[in-house]
Amino acid sequence: MDWGALFNTGRFPDRPARDDPGRNPFQIDQDRIVFSRPFRRLQQKTQVHTMIGNAHVRNRLVHTLEVASIGRSIGFGVGAALRQDLAAAGRTPDDLGYLVQAVCLAHDIGNPPFGHAGEEVIGHFMAEWLDHGPGRDLALDDDLRFFDGNAQGFRILTRADGYRERGGLRLTFASLGAFIKYPWSAADARAARRGVPGVKFNHFATEAEGFAAVARECGLSGPLPRHPAVWLMEAADDITYGLADMEDAVELGIVSFDRYAALVKPLAQVTDARIADEDGEQQKIALLRSAAAGTMIRASIDAFREWTPALLGGAQPPGKGLPDLLPAEVREPFAALARANSDTLYMHPRKVQFEIGARDVLEKTLGVFLEASLAFVQVDGDEEKLPLRAQQALVLMQDYRPRRSFSASETLRCAIDFVAGMTDDYAATLAARLRGL
Repeated sequence: MDWGALFNTGRFPDRPARDDPGRNPFQIDQDRIVFSRPFRRLQQKTQVHTMIGNAHVRNRLVHTLEVASIGRSIGFGVGAALRQDLAAAGRTPDDLGYLVQAVCLAHDIGNPPFGHAGEEVIGHFMAEWLDHGPGRDLALDDDLRFFDGNAQGFRILTRADGYRERGGLRLTFASLGAFIKYPWSAADARAARRGVPGVKFNHFATEAEGFAAVARECGLSGPLPRHPAVWLMEAADDITYGLADMEDAVELGIVSFDRYAALVKPLAQVTDARIADEDGEQQKIALLRSAAAGTMIRASIDAFREWTPALLGGAQPPGKGLPDLLPAEVREPFAALARANSDTLYMHPRKVQFEIGARDVLEKTLGVFLEASLAFVQVDGDEEKLPLRAQQALVLMQDYRPRRSFSASETLRCAIDFVAGMTDDYAATLAARLRGL
């Protein structure tokens, strides 16, 4: 892969590359992402803890903004280290920083309500619905039985939102290429996790042509054809939630400050005397978090520079991220922090209660809107022939309602688009209203 193609500023789906001397193309991408409705909805979507009234605890939007901040720093740093290589492609360190920042802003835009629990519920429900529901006799795309927020994000960016069916948000090919963490479909063996198929992938069958176009325009190649900026975005995400999730746990009283400090101090590399200079736990946490983030940013820049030939060659094996390539003195304490997050937070009783409830909420809403979308297919898009209940459900779907020209698979995916786009609060409230409560 070469930097010239990787920085392709042509706009999806078919607009030629054009640089505006007054506006960086990747800053334009940032603007289009930030002003989109799916981005705004992140403010009421789960990061880790669902429906928290404490404004100091991160939601998905705050998390996204923090990832973009870390990603920009890593991108600029790598760009400075590779200044000559970028100059040969007509690009600058600023370009790489802005590109990474843009894709960080988009990285969670496809996440459904209730976080990863929502992903699992949607996938499980759709598999059951396809195998045993009223649509089982239709010739449908098999990947309707799987759901991944990354694939939903690619769909949002290229098809489902913005200029619907006409290029989505019309981002640069470079930003779309840098969005693709998992360059394969749900059917690929690499999409499986712990023996379960279709868990991690980056496009549905409805977006297969768009995915191929992005890969072609960016020159993505090699055994793992990942845009190198993906590694930087992914590192920014890992660093941010690794530190922030534990900080939120202190805020919620799940973890003590002493436990937090013991985990983060090896990364922060600050002395006890320096910590003691800060007044109160919140100031001490801010010091430890910022110092640890700085350590991880510098180490990530150095690791990318060292591994650049392998990353540009698409030669890194799947399942490994940039943090796995860091030196042991940084990698090991960061891995210990990640294990602590997993052991302490991700199965916490309060979180589990909401995730069990999420199944009921999403199954109810999916059932109603899939029924309406299926009825739309059965009457060939003639809404006057629809039963009243289906007409009413389509009204609720607003911009996501199907069109007569859509295939059966595309029509049913509209129902998934609508439900996956809901905020936690709206999904819970709507499910209650649909039950007559």
